[in-house]
Amino acid sequence: MQHDSSDQCGLGIRGVAMAIDSVIWFGLLFVAVYAVAAATGQIETVANGTDADLDGGPASAALALWLCLGVGYHTLSEWRFGRTVGKALVRIRVEREDGTPLSLRSSLVRNLVRLVDWLPFGYGIGILSVLVSGQPRRLGDRLGGTVVVRR
Repeated sequence: MQHDSSDQCGLGIRGVAMAIDSVIWFGLLFVAVYAVAAATGQIETVANGTDADLDGGPASAALALWLCLGVGYHTLSEWRFGRTVGKALVRIRVEREDGTPLSLRSSLVRNLVRLVDWLPFGYGIGILSVLVSGQPRRLGDRLGGTVVVRR
């Protein structure tokens, strides 16, 4: 089933889904920072819990781990279930252009390009690519051969 633009979701509902998924990304940031801090011995016990103050190489490692966890979350969720938690809550899903479920490759391409779509901040390139093309597909959707639809 080939999708036409009437099936596809626009920026608004996709933005709501991403806002929900941002809570998960925020949690993954803590996982990454504390994992690297534990591995490098940079966790401090403070009066109200623990603190991790990373800089230099460990901070870069935590950033890289966080990006891998975030892209991995989207890639695996969309590949296995067609949606992330945010997409499930707003009842949208990702499919291939022909209406079939995503392959691991299409999901990975779509989500690696998410890092470019996000630039310079807040999905600037992704939003611009939607507005310029007149299609509700960000760059990652185009390169991954995917569409986001209501289901």
